[in-house]
Amino acid sequence: MNLEKELMNFEFRTADVQSIDIFPNVDVTSVRNGFAQFRNTNQHQTIFNVMREMWNEGYNFVFNNFSFWEHGNEKFRGHCHQCTPALGLVLGALQFPVSYLECFRIQDSFLNDGLIKKISPTEEPNPAMRDEFITIKRIPYCCLEVAVGEDKFYITGKHLKPEKNKANALLTPECYRQRVGVFPHQDDEGKSGIYLETFTPSQNPDLIDFSDRIVWKKQTERDPQPELFATYLRMNLKI
Repeated sequence: MNLEKELMNFEFRTADVQSIDIFPNVDVTSVRNGFAQFRNTNQHQTIFNVMREMWNEGYNFVFNNFSFWEHGNEKFRGHCHQCTPALGLVLGALQFPVSYLECFRIQDSFLNDGLIKKISPTEEPNPAMRDEFITIKRIPYCCLEVAVGEDKFYITGKHLKPEKNKANALLTPECYRQRVGVFPHQDDEGKSGIYLETFTPSQNPDLIDFSDRIVWKKQTERDPQPELFATYLRMNLKI
């Protein structure tokens, strides 16, 4: 797969991507062996263990050993487009079905009409990022879909970090679904601290079936209000 070309096509679609397409020097056996100690009979506990460990040595392990499609031997810098595929690689190596969902920011009116309206990158409020986003023609973000049994869950590895020996969810509680799994949000125990709340766009007979198109909210303590992101490319990771 030519990732650079695929990411510039904003028509919603699903594609398969090989782990080697993202990490050219990947060794899946090394990944599996390196993270086997974080397995648990409770799959939600395994996901939590891995997400927490990624911020200890996991992300550096992946980027120091396996290279990266975008900039070759790029060092880990902590942004979502590094976190998401690296976390997906590890969970996939531990035999979770995973999909990497590439997204762009959409207008808040979605919550009223259920329609996807892409926001122009010229409207990016952060001037330090605006020119880069104009170049890639979107305000980007991404998340990961992980299957646990028959259920699907949505996570962003960037937004769970260990601080002072305990894990913290970095998005506001309203971004997360009702509590399921092993880790509650530290500010609202009724909400998960890992799994995102998601929405499905309204069906439109003039458009394709959007049943797999996920919309989710992102809001950190720096953001005055939640931002909405919609999937446009669903990449099923083949490990």
